[in-house]
Amino acid sequence: MTDSDQEFLTIGVFARASGLTPSALRFYDDCGLLVPASIDAKSGYRYYTRAQAKRANIIRQLREIGMPLDTVASALDGDGAAAVEMVDRHVEELAAHARAAAEAAVSIRRLFDEKYCTATVSAAEFASAVQQVASAAGTSEEFPVLRGVLVEVDGGTVTLTATDRYRLSTRSLVAQSSPGASWSRIAAVGSLGSLPASGNCALTATEDAMVLESEGVQHTVDLVDGDFPDWRTIVDGLAPTATRVVVQRDFVPLDSGTLRIDAGPDGLTVEGVVVPARVTGSETTVFFDAAVLQAAVASAVGPDLMLDIAAPDQPMLVRSAVDGALTTLVMPVLG
Repeated sequence: MTDSDQEFLTIGVFARASGLTPSALRFYDDCGLLVPASIDAKSGYRYYTRAQAKRANIIRQLREIGMPLDTVASALDGDGAAAVEMVDRHVEELAAHARAAAEAAVSIRRLFDEKYCTATVSAAEFASAVQQVASAAGTSEEFPVLRGVLVEVDGGTVTLTATDRYRLSTRSLVAQSSPGASWSRIAAVGSLGSLPASGNCALTATEDAMVLESEGVQHTVDLVDGDFPDWRTIVDGLAPTATRVVVQRDFVPLDSGTLRIDAGPDGLTVEGVVVPARVTGSETTVFFDAAVLQAAVASAVGPDLMLDIAAPDQPMLVRSAVDGALTTLVMPVLG
């Protein structure tokens, strides 16, 4: 092993070298798949070495073909022959998905207004993000601004956020962006799904409008007036995680009413039923409205979720295991 292999790299540099996003690296650290070589005790900054690139690349490639986290962990911990067998078996089951995932999207750039940048994303990913996030939008006439989805275009990122005060969902998409200023608009939920979900989608803005274009079809989005809540301050102000659960997304029963969740060193139970999960941290009991929690997890990206529980009266953070880009907060209820 060379000195270069042991050189410490920041999370941003290592992300570019490994092909994983910084949010994905944080997620894989939290669930124990890819732990940084060093963490600064004062700043909390994560540092990696080039020697970890092989493991990172294996994780990235296995996740790109849709392999669940538990299987990825087993492949990494097992011998080479067993890992190859796991990969072959998974590819046989998801061959069609793997071929689709391997297709490269054709980028387009449309310059609608030189003052604001134009962001181009996969139309299918944009449609998926709208569906996932819009389910958290409000319906009350009392707070009309919450009936919309906040669309933020900033450099190479498009972020969609919605909240009804009981749930908050936000998802970020990697975008190609033309020169121009960053911008944000609050879009009426029903006006974001009017384009073909194929090819690419270009998002453009003027002073008082927002336009989507896909497959040659242009659509002017209906906008909502008002000041959207500062969702980043809400997320940044969350209490520290006391209990962390990694679980398959189908763990919520379909019935309605109040749902009791018990998590701790002995595992996870939902309404007294044992659910396979990886649990770390202290023992806790928390209650949720089943319909609200079901809606939150149903929109998740991929088969696995990470639940960060701070306290029975604090929002639970629901994180997607695919790339960490979809984040949802769910308020508990009294038991």
